[in-house]
Amino acid sequence: MANREMQLVSRVIHTGELSAVIDWGVTSEDFLSNEGRAMFNHLVGYYTQAESSGSVIGPAAMAQFYPNFIRCDDPSMTLSALCMEVRKQRLSIEGQNRLSEAHQMLARDPVEGINLLNRVTSELNSIGFGKNNDRTLGAAFNDICNRYHLIKSGVDMSWGVWPWEPLQTATTGLQVDDYICFYGRPKSMKSWVLAYFVAFLFNSGRRVLIYTKEMTQDNILQRVIACIAEVNYQSFRSGNLVPHEESALDAVGRYIQAMRAGDHIICLSGRDAPKGGDSVPWLRSKIEKYKPDMFAIDGLYLMSDVHGAKKDNERVRNISRDLRQMILDTQTPGLVTLQANRAAAKNEDANLDEVAFSDGMSMDCTAMIRVINEKDLPTIQLVVGGSREWDLNGIRINGTPAHDFTFHSLLTSKDIEKAKEHDNGEVDNPQAHVRKKTATEVSALRSVNQRIAKM
Repeated sequence: MANREMQLVSRVIHTGELSAVIDWGVTSEDFLSNEGRAMFNHLVGYYTQAESSGSVIGPAAMAQFYPNFIRCDDPSMTLSALCMEVRKQRLSIEGQNRLSEAHQMLARDPVEGINLLNRVTSELNSIGFGKNNDRTLGAAFNDICNRYHLIKSGVDMSWGVWPWEPLQTATTGLQVDDYICFYGRPKSMKSWVLAYFVAFLFNSGRRVLIYTKEMTQDNILQRVIACIAEVNYQSFRSGNLVPHEESALDAVGRYIQAMRAGDHIICLSGRDAPKGGDSVPWLRSKIEKYKPDMFAIDGLYLMSDVHGAKKDNERVRNISRDLRQMILDTQTPGLVTLQANRAAAKNEDANLDEVAFSDGMSMDCTAMIRVINEKDLPTIQLVVGGSREWDLNGIRINGTPAHDFTFHSLLTSKDIEKAKEHDNGEVDNPQAHVRKKTATEVSALRSVNQRIAKM
């Protein structure tokens, strides 16, 4: 019985459809037998050499080189199906071989074995079923024009909306391929901005996957809950919410139960991945499991690089590129945070070279937004350092954790020029966003302190 490789070679020889096979994505690496690879390389070599460019060796000519070869492809199989069968055979055999290698490594070193499994998964996924999805101008023109007219008539074609109206207007909404990075100095409140964004998505009916190594799962979820309920975070942490805030918290709990929304925000545990295993392929497996509308990573630079780069800038570059490809493959937009260089405070604008570890982020992300915790003001600047499809200086939002992160005002070029003196994190000015306690809260806190003193 003829194998898949020889069936595909037979079809090409008798129909001359070599260009369609190449366009599908088949290469010589898909042929695992020596005979199949030799014949395919012969066909491609003749097709591409200058003297015979575009010519495909037919049955008569091929008989001179391979006199024992006979036609063996089933007429009922399409060319695309034959290409897919050859690729599936390669994936199956390569997968088994690589898994055997990983199994042996697991016995010697479990951590390295799991890292190898992640690399194998990434490599096999990258091979995939490489059917060509190229798009011609003619095929795309009508679709693009129809989209334009729908948007013009008021139809929302976006994936979702931004929490702040000026960004929503500038972008026409979140897009399915968005890869958004909030970057800032340590303690610039970028994690808070991310938590608020996640809460906003939850309120919009979206399902979000979060991963963080900056804090515990309960820490980040506590922030998100505080943002959903719009209660003061410090009072929430210390058990000193005023009555109307406690009522708001209870209302959130009832809403989650009534709408069965308890799994609409999922915070991944780093303990599920061994040391060095929290890589993009691992995250992708979680996305395929939970099927979120969007994912969020607090501290992208702390993830592991499946490619094994040692230098931080190369490691972050690899992680970012893998995330970008994952977003395109899964159609799941992403939101991440990243550190800015300490030297960022010396600049008077939001230069992309301020991004710590890797300037490759600026090439991968659809939007890079610098977060600046303003000095002596209860506000945060979101300065647009770069975007692919839209233009906006930036905005100022309120910054009372987690009570108020609503839009405050647009940023002017003059505001951005003053970014240097305003770029102060909580370390520099820990009281910048502390809300003054009400008389009721002060009384409650004093009562708690008195009880503690008597213990």
